[in-house]
Amino acid sequence: MTALKVENISYTYMKKTPFEKKALDNVSFQIEAGTFTGIIGHTGCGKSTLIQHFNGLLRPDSGKIYINGKLTEGSDVKEMRKKVGLVFQYPEYQLFESTVYRDIAFGLRGEKLTEEEERRRVEDAARKTGLTHDTLDRSVYELSGGQKRRVAIAGITVMNPDILVLDEPAAGLDPEGRKEILKLTKDLCDKNGVTVILVSHSMEDIAELADNIIVMNDGGVEMTGTPREIFKNVKRLREICLDVPLMTDVFSRLAERFPEAGIRRDILTVEEAACEVLRVIDKGTACGQAAEAEK
Repeated sequence: MTALKVENISYTYMKKTPFEKKALDNVSFQIEAGTFTGIIGHTGCGKSTLIQHFNGLLRPDSGKIYINGKLTEGSDVKEMRKKVGLVFQYPEYQLFESTVYRDIAFGLRGEKLTEEEERRRVEDAARKTGLTHDTLDRSVYELSGGQKRRVAIAGITVMNPDILVLDEPAAGLDPEGRKEILKLTKDLCDKNGVTVILVSHSMEDIAELADNIIVMNDGGVEMTGTPREIFKNVKRLREICLDVPLMTDVFSRLAERFPEAGIRRDILTVEEAACEVLRVIDKGTACGQAAEAEK
């Protein structure tokens, strides 16, 4: 099932003014339900403008957007935002309630839930985002940066969205905090069936987490595909001011330097790199042993 379909959308800021700027130009793609999609592109390419169309913060000048097969044009924005949760960069700056519980529950105020139903929804959202039960009664200002980020994400997931869109969710966190938040986003997809869309400048994160990638360039879609399909286009990605994962770069260079070794160029992660090193070493050892046997 297709969770999100974007069909030929365009959007221009400050139309009919001296500052008019076309941010999106005839953008089309689709994302399947339950998948993890990464969106990458250079600064100013239209990524943030694009994702704000997914839940009605912006409306396209032309083109159509479908959520779960339903055309969003003319739809109630409130209903759209129940289906598509959007977590902006540094979402902890939007926390304002006196306790973690109240902050997570804020989005439920118009739902006409009983106290028991509200608590169940809040506790479920806290569990999904890795917050312990005793955290709920604490002030958000007592929490670490990573915990605040979890509270902000829980405040979106409590609405049970079908699609969760995150704009640089690990920005500004220490390495351990980054690892925890990124694992959380992956778990929401793999364990809870949420369709996740991640905007990131980290090619390593995208390569490790995403099932598919959308590459944006100057307001349009440059290419789409799996991480392995996308990152093999090293030359083109660099032409549009993007890089590739460090391991991809290293092994591409090694393959060029030692063509006789048969080194793979499509290595994405450290784990794959370790396996490829062992494979090449074993292959070299086997070749050496065969040469000795021939003597």
